[in-house]
Amino acid sequence: MLGSPAYTQGAPNIPAAGPSQVIQNDTTARALLKPDAEGSLVYHGATSIFNSDLLSTSESYPSPTQSLYAESNFDHVMDHFGIKLEDDTVFKALQQFFRWQYPHFMFVYREAFLRDHFGERKGCKYWSSALLLSICALGLLMSETEGERNLSEQFFQAAESIVMVSGLSRPSIPTVQSFLCLAFFEIGRGNVSKGWAFSGIAFRMAQDLGFQSDPMNWLPHDSTIVSSEDIEIRRRIYWGSYISDKLISLVLGRPVQLAFDSAEVDLLEFITDGPGMEYWRPVGFGDDPEELRVLSNIPYLKEQIRLYRIVEKMMTTVFSPRTPRTQTDVFTRQTLLDNLNLELLQWRDALPAFAKWNKWSTGVTITPAVATLHLLYSSIRIALNYESATTSNVASAREASLLSCTTAAQDILALVRIYKMQYGLRHAPLILIYASIQASRSIEKFGIPEEQSYLVSCLAECSHTWSIAGQVQGPMPAVNLDAYHDLV
Repeated sequence: MLGSPAYTQGAPNIPAAGPSQVIQNDTTARALLKPDAEGSLVYHGATSIFNSDLLSTSESYPSPTQSLYAESNFDHVMDHFGIKLEDDTVFKALQQFFRWQYPHFMFVYREAFLRDHFGERKGCKYWSSALLLSICALGLLMSETEGERNLSEQFFQAAESIVMVSGLSRPSIPTVQSFLCLAFFEIGRGNVSKGWAFSGIAFRMAQDLGFQSDPMNWLPHDSTIVSSEDIEIRRRIYWGSYISDKLISLVLGRPVQLAFDSAEVDLLEFITDGPGMEYWRPVGFGDDPEELRVLSNIPYLKEQIRLYRIVEKMMTTVFSPRTPRTQTDVFTRQTLLDNLNLELLQWRDALPAFAKWNKWSTGVTITPAVATLHLLYSSIRIALNYESATTSNVASAREASLLSCTTAAQDILALVRIYKMQYGLRHAPLILIYASIQASRSIEKFGIPEEQSYLVSCLAECSHTWSIAGQVQGPMPAVNLDAYHDLV
């Protein structure tokens, strides 16, 4: 059903040179991948005690088969939770995930995962039963039927059982991806502490595997990197983790874990879809080969990276736990706020034509990828400016922040209306919930009550997929599911 891309067949097709190789010798002199006690290649930086000649460690690196994810026999786990891998439910869950959620969870590499899944599932680098179950748990949340949505809990528990028993002792690519999927599942249903912990494990494990350094630097050390696809997958996992980290930090108001300046990983390249991918493309992405370069997820992912770099600056400066103590600190904070607002506007103005949107356009279908990008942008504007709009003692600063909040809230309101009309809110991404909450508190403070009521009703509808939407408390009224039951 799924064939390998052309460049993975035959001899390895690894670029002879690239930006990362300019400093490869320096990088590998300061950092190394070495096998741990379980045979996994793990990262040791310049200050690591394992770089000392005083310690006796094996210099023989494991073969590719030793470095692969050790997929044990987990049939008993499946049986315990009543799950059969060949069941139609698994296929439906995978389709729902890749059609609706994949653009938001790009740390999974679709082609490699599906190729391994529909293959023999032996010696897989990019598939594991835990990862499959984690993806299915998220995919089932998008189901139209309540019965299938309820099955997501079984898949989640099965994935958690496997990854907590076997995943921590032997780091691997599928385990990183599994923990991140489980993190979003938990956050989506309001278990934020557990979701936060799972995401932390994923990010730490990715660093343990050395993903903060471009994979081209590890060619002399890691014999499992045998093709251009292997290189691109590792880059994808890093950048997917980077934007996931910023989204989680933004939604929960917590410090970022993966700093842009603490890594050196090349940006992603466009790779043509392999055979059979037309069944697994996200909603809004067509089948015309001439359009696929424009309609690929990768250009949108690159724009997200640019936007999340601004979020990183915002979370580490304006929203740092350090409280301004002097008048100079207050002025410095205002300057930071102004600069970040300018960067946001510059980001929007620099968007390529395929990613642009404005609320005055009528009769134009908006893809989920474009809607998500602008929901994220507008929610960041409110998050950045809300405090200044409500508390600033400087009239000009307060008015500027107020305008930013009200404009962004109106944009979110328009986007939510369009998304609901075109796709329905059962398939809404997590960022739509965050944006709706940010817009609602802004409208509650500065806008029209009827508009806030509409957003609250939308959150009630979203709560059938993401139960965190039904747990909203604070300046806006708590979502009353019973009051809006007739909407779904």
